[in-house]
Amino acid sequence: MAKSILIIDDDVSLRSLLKDIFEYANYEVYLACNGKEGVESYRRITTDIVLTDMYMPEKDGLETIREIKKEFPQAKIIAMSGGYKGGEDLLHSARNLGAIDSIRKPFNPDDIIRVVNSTLGENIAENTA
Repeated sequence: MAKSILIIDDDVSLRSLLKDIFEYANYEVYLACNGKEGVESYRRITTDIVLTDMYMPEKDGLETIREIKKEFPQAKIIAMSGGYKGGEDLLHSARNLGAIDSIRKPFNPDDIIRVVNSTLGENIAENTA
């Protein structure tokens, strides 16, 4: 059975790219354009993993992680942030709020698949074969 992922990011190009990457890796992909929409989506469709950006309108990544983890303590969340000043602090804060892992943008497809599969405790070859 395919694993499911909720991708929360306000950058339409990155959402589209991540959708393609994860569909190619046999994930069922759900998309949200901001934290508010992401939390609402996760309430409706509890995916295997959540990949969320840190800077977004409506509700930022830290608020999104806090809200999801409060309602769903078992949620597996990965935070992503760009390489700008303060990005590393945000990723550290995200892990303190319950994100299992984090990744800095930009990243290549192999890196993001590896981080997600590792967070799910899966062998990379399982989803890319």
